[in-house]
Amino acid sequence: MTKLSKLLIPSLLVASIAPQTVLAVDDVTFVPRAWVGVSDYTFKQGARGNVFPEVEFNVTFKMVGVGLTTVYDRFYVDLSYQDSSDESDTFGPEKLTGDRRDYAATVGMRVLDNRGNVYVGYKNGKSEASGNLGTDLTFEEDGFFIGASYGWVIADAGMLSINAAYADLDGNLKEKPGPTYDPSLAMDADSEATGLSYGISWNGKISDKMGYSVSFDANDYEFDNLKDKSATIALPNKIEETFYTGKVSISYRF
Repeated sequence: MTKLSKLLIPSLLVASIAPQTVLAVDDVTFVPRAWVGVSDYTFKQGARGNVFPEVEFNVTFKMVGVGLTTVYDRFYVDLSYQDSSDESDTFGPEKLTGDRRDYAATVGMRVLDNRGNVYVGYKNGKSEASGNLGTDLTFEEDGFFIGASYGWVIADAGMLSINAAYADLDGNLKEKPGPTYDPSLAMDADSEATGLSYGISWNGKISDKMGYSVSFDANDYEFDNLKDKSATIALPNKIEETFYTGKVSISYRF
């Protein structure tokens, strides 16, 4: 196996869904990594009947993350965590400031003559925002995903990879309205979602043991069937989350 091949290790998306192509190694190999990135994040909450309008929270997060991949033969296990900067957006008279964090665990296997891989995993993501007029919002999602990727070695310089993943998630939205709003707008609702993630990345080497990756990804989720037994005002008909992310990561093979 070439030195380049050993450095083409998986890296997760910023929303923490899909690893890139991974090639087999002859013994157990540990590959820690770290990354920085920028993610355009949009959260949309549908209107609550005729009582409260649609809510949209749109910010550009600066992201940092760490991960560890363990590879043996055709198989690998990956753990990752990422967190964001605090960013602000306005809704009517209120300024909301929030952040985002994600965890993920993935198990995968290389296929197609080491050019591709298939994987399954679990993710948990949490977005929080607080307003200067006392409103607090928390949206947490978790669930399982399945996906695949495929890569092409280009002129022995690196690997260009594409990936796609399908997720089945549960969401929980908590809203505590500030004193300027009707207190009956408070909500603690559960919901269901399916979503698609897809992206492209370039993986290359810096030295015999160090590699890098540049990736661009998109995550689209739509949560519906909101349920809250304590709600007295109509619930939103759906919640939408989208991420458009670019990041650069560095890895080291032990």
